[in-house]
Amino acid sequence: MNEAGSSQSEDGYVPSAKEATDLVTKFAEVTGTDTACAQFYLQDRDWDLQRSLDAYFGAKKSGGISVLTDGDEPQIILNINKDVASQLAKSEDVAKLLDTATTKPPSEFRMISWNIDGLDDRNLKMRTKSVVKIIQTHNPDVVFLQEVIPKTLDYLENNLPQFKFIPGNVDGYFTVTMLNMFTIHYDSHEIIDFPATTMGRNLLKVEAHMGPLKLKLLNTHMESTGEHADERMNQLNISFHELSRTDKSVNVIMGGDLNMRDKELATVGGLPDLTYDLWEACGSRKECQWTWDITRNTNKDFPGKFKPRCRFDRIYLRPATSTSAVPKFFGLIGLQKISGYQCFPSDHWGLLADFDAK
Repeated sequence: MNEAGSSQSEDGYVPSAKEATDLVTKFAEVTGTDTACAQFYLQDRDWDLQRSLDAYFGAKKSGGISVLTDGDEPQIILNINKDVASQLAKSEDVAKLLDTATTKPPSEFRMISWNIDGLDDRNLKMRTKSVVKIIQTHNPDVVFLQEVIPKTLDYLENNLPQFKFIPGNVDGYFTVTMLNMFTIHYDSHEIIDFPATTMGRNLLKVEAHMGPLKLKLLNTHMESTGEHADERMNQLNISFHELSRTDKSVNVIMGGDLNMRDKELATVGGLPDLTYDLWEACGSRKECQWTWDITRNTNKDFPGKFKPRCRFDRIYLRPATSTSAVPKFFGLIGLQKISGYQCFPSDHWGLLADFDAK
């Protein structure tokens, strides 16, 4: 370790906290971007400022879609804004390309589900920027978001133009389902109200397909707190009914911030037939169990010794009988603090799931 506290590991150069902050600040000042973008470039290039700047300006100069090959792995960078994406959508050639992409049988696909805590105003802009960069890094096909508010939705739409956004509401806070327009075709959607909710909660249903892989996507944020367990179980029953009534040729993915306790799932009779909990299907790894974990996540202050750990966020899958989605990986995202802000992107960890298409 050198005098500044930096070190060299098998994974490359690791700067001290102060040096990392200085590099991030310098990159952001030179490029006119933000610290989340700075970390994205610097971390993949062993914190070499010049290499990172060269990669950023090289990608920006080339425009459109760039493939960066100077990092550990090739990365696709989309240098388009919302206006450019709208123009692309009107192009017949691009429309044909996208149609080919969404009718070709996929071999695999990826999804993210994340409560991004839009109700907490603290560092909200920087936290939302960090969410954008993490989504860009993982390049999912489907995204379920919860606790989105109008101003964060605007920022997400402007900075993730490759996605189609389907919000579950327009006021207050709400869910949003996002579809990667380059890989998945939107068919329809419906908002199913929870009639007895006191918190404006609902079930956002989106139907889509990737070639012959048919999908029904159920994104929800169920009633919060222990005292609303009865209403939460009612909402769970409504959601499971929608899942169960779906034709067996369709893969149903249900997920979000369910705010659920295991005893509540047992009370409603457990999961519907042929339905899997992805965390369990992928090995029930202990390091991925708790998605709202105050022992690790410091965004929320809980005085006293008791620090709750809950598996509020879940993803369920009922695979189709033909061209089915098969879970192969389940993990957590958003585990790193935002440099210079000492907070996480959200008080919830995000869920990342990979599927094979069989």
